Amino acid sequence: MSLGIAVITYRRRDRFEPLMERLARFTEAPYELVVADDDGRDGTVEWCHARGIRIITGENRGVARNKNRGLFALASLGCDPILIMEDDVYPDVPGWEADWVQATRRWHHMSYLHPRIADATVSGRGTPEDPFVNPKATAQLLTISARALSEVGYLDSRFIGWGHAHGEWTTRIKRAGYGFKPIVLPDGTKPKAQLYLIGGLVDNEGSRWRDEESGRRNRELYRQIYPEPIFRRPWRSAHERAAFLAEQSQAGIDGEELAAALDAALDLTAA
Repeated sequence: MSLGIAVITYRRRDRFEPLMERLARFTEAPYELVVADDDGRDGTVEWCHARGIRIITGENRGVARNKNRGLFALASLGCDPILIMEDDVYPDVPGWEADWVQATRRWHHMSYLHPRIADATVSGRGTPEDPFVNPKATAQLLTISARALSEVGYLDSRFIGWGHAHGEWTTRIKRAGYGFKPIVLPDGTKPKAQLYLIGGLVDNEGSRWRDEESGRRNRELYRQIYPEPIFRRPWRSAHERAAFLAEQSQAGIDGEELAAALDAALDLTAA
């Protein structure tokens, strides 16, 4: 199976284009590339079409739906592992992807250690064998193996807009036994801390699409759905399913086989 990279973007052409240039320049392994654009209408779709880059877009629904676009497309193409990269980081070292592939094969789920949270790191050398361990959560780059994805599924489509969808997904991945090391904090709590790399990436953060109201709403949703089974499809209804697969089809992805497998998997977890 080949490496898959999904670039997640929304109205940040000034960040998106340099990232795409650096991906092409510094990625040495063969990979499938998918861009997911959340109806930004800033010329990104046309830019990708002009260069023959596969891009998936549709109704603006927020971060969870947009990341699922890329994640599902790459899973349909048989990629393993999958890297979900937001447009506010970019690679700056030739062969940057090697550490991410090796670490994901070992731990099944990794994140990028953003400078904002670096001070909270409790251990690790930042290598695939000994990643940084940190109780904070960031999502500029998230990875997942096919094995973990088959057990946990996708970001929950009930998260609309900005905030908490990636944290809830990572929590389910950790509940499944992947992508963490247990630590003991000074207050005596024992969280499953996330695993991080820097992995040849550079922070490229620009304007941030924060929405405090959707953040509040999504934070409450996180609390409400925590007890539910860990497996989720990228849709919650037949209508959502049809719209999601139509977006995939428009980008040249035949997702019917994977969709049927996800439906069957959900039936098994509910049994």
